[in-house]
Amino acid sequence: MTTGWIELEGAHNVRDLGGLSAGSGRTRSGVLLRSDALHELTDDDVRQLVDVVGVAHVVDLRSSSERLERGRGPLGASAVRYTELEVIGPEDLARRAATRAASFAAGLPPARILSDGYVELLELGAPAFTEAFRRIGEPGGAPALVHCAIGKDRTGVLIALLLDAAGVDRAEIVVDYARSGERMAPIIARWTSANETSANASSALTEQLAAFTAMAVPETMEHVLDHVHEQWDGAAGFFVANGVAPDSVDAWRQCLVGPA
Repeated sequence: MTTGWIELEGAHNVRDLGGLSAGSGRTRSGVLLRSDALHELTDDDVRQLVDVVGVAHVVDLRSSSERLERGRGPLGASAVRYTELEVIGPEDLARRAATRAASFAAGLPPARILSDGYVELLELGAPAFTEAFRRIGEPGGAPALVHCAIGKDRTGVLIALLLDAAGVDRAEIVVDYARSGERMAPIIARWTSANETSANASSALTEQLAAFTAMAVPETMEHVLDHVHEQWDGAAGFFVANGVAPDSVDAWRQCLVGPA
C-alpha cells in the first residue's frame, strides 16, 4: 500500500488514495483524495493542490456552523468546484460530542465508542453521503478531495463507503483509515487552541479527550465495515438503498479502479 501523503503547510491529514489494491486492480491516483479542514491553506498550498495535484472538486462535510466560523480559506477563491454537505447538524454534533465525553469518562472502550458513533453517522449522514457519491460521479466531479474538520470521522466514513463500493480490499480500507492517526497531533493542537478561544466553546478539551478524538485504530473501521456488510451487503448496497442507480456504482468502480 502506498501512503500518498501530500505535504502542505495549512493542512496535515492530506493524502491521495491511489495505489490501493482492489481485487485484481488498483485505485488510480489523482481521482480521490482526503483531508482535514482547508481554511488555513497558504497560497503555495493552493497552487500545489490545483496546479500539481489537479484537484477539481472539494466535498466539504463540515457542519454549517463550522463553515460559517472558519470558511473555505484561499482555496475557495480558486476555480475549484465546491460541494458543501452537512453530514450532521450542530445540535447532533454537540450531542454526539457530549455522549462521547461521557462514554469516555465511564471507561468504555474508546475504539468501540468511535465505531458506534460511526454507525450512527451512517444513518444520520446517509443523505449527505449519498449526495456526495452522486456529485463525485458527475462529469467534472473528480479529481475530488473530501474533507471535514480533522479528516478522520465524517471523512473517514464517506471514504470507506466510496472505497468499499469500488471494490477496494477491506484490509486496505482499514489501513487507510488508521493512517490518519499518524497526522493527528498538529490537527488536535490547532483544534484545541480554537476551542479554547472560541466564544461558542463551553470548555477547553482535556488532554485525554483530545487523545481520544485523535484515535484512529483498525478495530474501529473493522466494526463499521462489518455493519455495512451485514446491513446492506456492502457499501454498494448502502448507496443503492439510498437511491443511487446500480449503473452509477459500476461507473464509479471504473472511474476509481484501473489495472494493477
